[in-house]
Amino acid sequence: MAPSGYLNVEPDRAITPVRAMDWSPELVAYDQHAAYQDLVRKPSLGTRLQALGIFGLSMGKLLFKRLIRYEFIPHDIRADRSLGGRLRFAGAALRNTVRGDDRAQRASAAAKGAPSGRLAEHGIHVVTMPMDRFEELEAIAKPEFDRLVARRGQSNGQRNFEESRAQASRVDQKDLFNAIEATLREAGVFDVASAYLGRKAGLIDVNPQINDTSDTFWRDIFPDAELATLPPTAYCHRDASGGDLKAIFYMSDVGERTGPFSYVVGSNRMKISRLDDLICEANDSNGLAGTDPAARARFAALPKKLRQKGAFGNDLTPDSPLGREIGGGLWKVTAGKGSIVLFDTKGIHRGGMVEDGERRVITCVVG
Repeated sequence: MAPSGYLNVEPDRAITPVRAMDWSPELVAYDQHAAYQDLVRKPSLGTRLQALGIFGLSMGKLLFKRLIRYEFIPHDIRADRSLGGRLRFAGAALRNTVRGDDRAQRASAAAKGAPSGRLAEHGIHVVTMPMDRFEELEAIAKPEFDRLVARRGQSNGQRNFEESRAQASRVDQKDLFNAIEATLREAGVFDVASAYLGRKAGLIDVNPQINDTSDTFWRDIFPDAELATLPPTAYCHRDASGGDLKAIFYMSDVGERTGPFSYVVGSNRMKISRLDDLICEANDSNGLAGTDPAARARFAALPKKLRQKGAFGNDLTPDSPLGREIGGGLWKVTAGKGSIVLFDTKGIHRGGMVEDGERRVITCVVG
């Protein structure tokens, strides 16, 4: 039950959570995909070596980031290049390394029946805040959105994902961080997140974000092919992160055509080996997961075991078993401003695919 003044949000239609599935490289048949099959069959030696070099370097960097739990180090510490900042970064990295991976803690908490609610079962938890709390947050966030509007206006009309969002600083935007933390605490989101993670959760990063019809990051796939329509699973992905949670604040009303955040209910319970998860993350981080011709050629030249992505939704055909599973379990969270969507980033999701109007959100990393 949500705290007083906050309301839980349920899907507006019956959604069947996806069955517990085992991830494997065979789930996406690249050797049978029209855009990949020829590349898989006849990669040149040079392309093979180039692809392996890119992958090896990316995996090395990724293993270091996972060791120090990079995503759980706040932005202000990560971005500070002064001597003091570097020392704070080293201290945070050392503490994270000593603490280690929290998977065992999470499993233990789940076994004890920790009150993580729908998040444990479905991977997503949605609640709406009282309007007075929303209006307070809206006023505090306005300067950040104004700056983001000005920055977006300087683009050439074709934006990638990162150009649509800003990075707030706990030092410079203290009031915004405080307002978000107070809201997440009042809404019970921190309690749900802590129970799910098996440890005390807190606010790590804050990213105001604006999407509208000029954003092209989700449309520009397979640029060398003329697609009549996008695949039903376009832009569906699992994050290349260390297993954090995110909370998305809807700062505008979000309808069917204004880029609703969408989540495949139950996909957080997908069984994937640690090695396969790292392979997906490495490819998502090094440019090999793209759908342009050069990226596809390098990706296809990798050994079969390494041909895995977290950003696999663009590569699924409508008649594939995984594509059908995703379609049946996808919850499009259409909701009013003031809604908060907490989700496991390792579940399958997408968002920001605006076909009409504009969507404003604040995306927060919770860890």
